[in-house]
Amino acid sequence: MWRRTIAAALVASWVGVARADDPKPQAPSPYVAPEGDALLVFVRPRKRLAEDVLYSVVNARGECIGVLGNDWKVTAAIRPGTQTLMVVSGVAQPQVQLLQVQATKGHTYVVTMRPRVNRKSPVDLTVLRRRDQPLKAFPAAILDTNPFRSDLGDCTAWVAAKRERLTSKAEAAKEQWSVDPEVRSAQTVRANDGWPAKEVLP
Repeated sequence: MWRRTIAAALVASWVGVARADDPKPQAPSPYVAPEGDALLVFVRPRKRLAEDVLYSVVNARGECIGVLGNDWKVTAAIRPGTQTLMVVSGVAQPQVQLLQVQATKGHTYVVTMRPRVNRKSPVDLTVLRRRDQPLKAFPAAILDTNPFRSDLGDCTAWVAAKRERLTSKAEAAKEQWSVDPEVRSAQTVRANDGWPAKEVLP
């Protein structure tokens, strides 16, 4: 009887050790779209600037979904479908550019933002399109670091306070879209520009 008891204890201990040694499930990548949504990744590469002007990404409801400083990456979950976002640069003299997004559920889209010397369009918006990447692979450099998490509450409050001014500038940007199809095309994220989760994960 005692032999059976010892044997049972040994088996139980082995099972416990085996479970403790099992690899822990990996946390999902921050660059995979949340369930039921699409994901935007905004990348602002490092650049030495005399003044670090913040870029704010604002949805149609006036909510900030991302704020970018120099050398930041941020992510923003969005609902599938088509929507137009405002990219606001600066605070004292804000400038507005538009970014149209045609998002597919479960896909991740990447947009880079670089400063340029242009008062009307101070941000160079570049959509990283899947078809243009080597082997259509998700940019590996993005996976190297986690996204920056910023407090969006202050940004949203500032947008609410400046709503009339920003709306006026957005209308002016929309007029530029209507007469310049190249600008509109360059600043549109299309549904097939993104990567599904299985292609984002390394």
